[in-house]
Amino acid sequence: MIRSIDINCDLGESTNPEDWARDAEIMPYISSCNIACGGHEGNQASVNASIKNAMSHNLAIGAHPSYPDKENFGRKSMSLSDHNLRKTLQQQIALVTDSCNRHGIKLNHVKPHGALYNDAAVNESLAMIFAEVVAQVSGNIKLMGLADSAMKEAANKVGIDFINEGFMDRNYQENKTLVSRTESEALHSTLEESLQQALNFAQGKPIYTPSGQLLSIKVDSICLHGDNPDAVSIAKQLQQRLKDNQIQVRSGI
Repeated sequence: MIRSIDINCDLGESTNPEDWARDAEIMPYISSCNIACGGHEGNQASVNASIKNAMSHNLAIGAHPSYPDKENFGRKSMSLSDHNLRKTLQQQIALVTDSCNRHGIKLNHVKPHGALYNDAAVNESLAMIFAEVVAQVSGNIKLMGLADSAMKEAANKVGIDFINEGFMDRNYQENKTLVSRTESEALHSTLEESLQQALNFAQGKPIYTPSGQLLSIKVDSICLHGDNPDAVSIAKQLQQRLKDNQIQVRSGI
């Protein structure tokens, strides 16, 4: 039996058409994408362009909402009322949903961005708000988030499917959360380490923490960071590494 794994990438994180073209260069090597929808970056034009490009490469399309904070690219936590958080999430997801409808394609999933992603991974009440907003859009839309996190529990509680995400280039702590980007060991120091971690995820094998402890994490989708200047090259090498090990890049999520 041939194994397969989904490779997702956060895209549409610019209002510059040159960046949309660069995003499109990554698309042949991934199987799903998460499109920025105005919270940390993006607008109607970038969403439309991203969806068109994603459709031409048969990608599963997701919305990528964040805290409404373009100044900090959604990378700082914000204290919002439950009402205001729900409102901004609904507006951001609607930007992608409406564009999908105009193009005759269905939104597949929603993945939070940046600080919202990290906060919802450990904050149960925040995770519940996010999951409830997604479920209100449609019970068929999936929630993508950190594997084995509070987001998974929230998705189960509201009755929507959850996509367990793993990061190829990030180190993990013993509790299965990501090492903070403020720490020196947040990212792998070499591409080889990242490729090996991705392969371990795809093969269902444990990964190592910086301290050398083995972690078993079930992953449905592996994140490739599209904002890396070498993202296209990394995507090609990742696909080849998986192919060499009889693993297909396929959404299936």
